[in-house]
Amino acid sequence: MTEYLSQYGYAFLFVVVLFESTGLPLPGESLIVAAGLLSGQGDLNILLVIAVAWAASIVGDNTGYLVGRRFGRKIVVRWGEHFGLGEKRFAMVEERFQNYGFVVVLIARFVIILRQLNGFVAGTMHMNWAVFFLYNAISAALWAGAYAGGAYLFGAAFKHFFKGYPTWPLYVAAGIICAIGIFGTYKFLFRKDDDDEPEAGPKPARETRG
Repeated sequence: MTEYLSQYGYAFLFVVVLFESTGLPLPGESLIVAAGLLSGQGDLNILLVIAVAWAASIVGDNTGYLVGRRFGRKIVVRWGEHFGLGEKRFAMVEERFQNYGFVVVLIARFVIILRQLNGFVAGTMHMNWAVFFLYNAISAALWAGAYAGGAYLFGAAFKHFFKGYPTWPLYVAAGIICAIGIFGTYKFLFRKDDDDEPEAGPKPARETRG
């Protein structure tokens, strides 16, 4: 998608990050990194990249929040099973949001799966909108600043350091890190706590024959 980013610039970045934030599986995070690298080369303005990514994620997350608040439960009942997120699993996600509250919203942008479900789940749970908006805005600012700013600051040095070396090990390492992140998020969202397990009752006593 880098060629589209070079051609359409901030508008393309805004659209992709917005739709990813509503729950669609799009590479918004990778695109922000690419935009940061292009900013380091002088093709884009880094401050505008961060601002556009921040605004797009806010609009997308709040769109997901409104959809979840209005139609969330109906969507889960009707379509959840087709995406591996039936009522039972969705209840487990809701439980994580209920137990950890604003902490989940604050870190959700940095975690795949959580990033896509963030606004939708918060809306379905009828989380206080002002609280959601505040912590989501903080998270989006940190997220956009970290990825775009990091690529902008270290992109040129990174290319210079690895000049003349094959880059495929870096892609393999990035893939492994992503896989670990996905697995960890999956376990966090869908694990069963010990308190959820039904307690085993006392075994019935054997009848003795007199």
